[in-house]
Amino acid sequence: MSSLLSHLLPGGPISGAVPTARAGGRSDPFDSGMWPLHREEYLGGPRDWQQDASVLTLAPSAAEDVAHVPLIVDATGIEGQVRRIVVTIDYSPIPLVLTFHPGRALPLLGFGVKYEIGSALRASVEREDGSWAMGATYVAAMGGGCTAPAAAHARPDWQERLGEIRARLWPDTGRLRVSLRHPMDTGLAPGIAAHHLTELELASGDGETIARLELHEPVEENPALTFLLPAALARQPVTITARDNLGYRFEGRVEAQS
Repeated sequence: MSSLLSHLLPGGPISGAVPTARAGGRSDPFDSGMWPLHREEYLGGPRDWQQDASVLTLAPSAAEDVAHVPLIVDATGIEGQVRRIVVTIDYSPIPLVLTFHPGRALPLLGFGVKYEIGSALRASVEREDGSWAMGATYVAAMGGGCTAPAAAHARPDWQERLGEIRARLWPDTGRLRVSLRHPMDTGLAPGIAAHHLTELELASGDGETIARLELHEPVEENPALTFLLPAALARQPVTITARDNLGYRFEGRVEAQS
């Protein structure tokens, strides 16, 4: 039923068809009242921005599980160097999802988010010259992803496995898959304080930073992240470090799989 009703919510598509948000220009196909506010607060109110078909946001049109909505942001088609990618959800109680600084990695990231209500999900890409390109998609959902307690709290041993990192690196494609056990509590569930990852960094064998993420509460529980590395970096060991808002630090290392 969510896919039938959430299009009536503010910022939703006004017909059964979902707008693509792929055409160029500064008009918002979702007509969202939150988008101008988010541009100002999270992007600094840039004047040089436009919708760009080169920024791909791949997500399901309806959330089967509001605690896990998979998303791929692909800005590899953008001309020039990408400085950062800011992901937001228009009508989430916590709109800012993450900021990705690709650095020496390719500007592509796969991950999952929690959804509270049907809303446009946006990826804003800043180029080195300070201009912004935007891509967006609409996900229909009807509540609960951000306000429900993490499933981890039903397990008596969840604290013992907190911060456990698993990773795999494929040198032939440059794909790096990283998963980290963490409840990613938003602080909106009754009686459960906010407890979430705040940063994650990839470093090469020489200790130099490859890429880094600034993470926020809407990222899914036990996040699984997909990166794409250049061939030279994908053949080297990669160190993964992370930190959460309570000061816990986590570290792991992965080597290329043959």
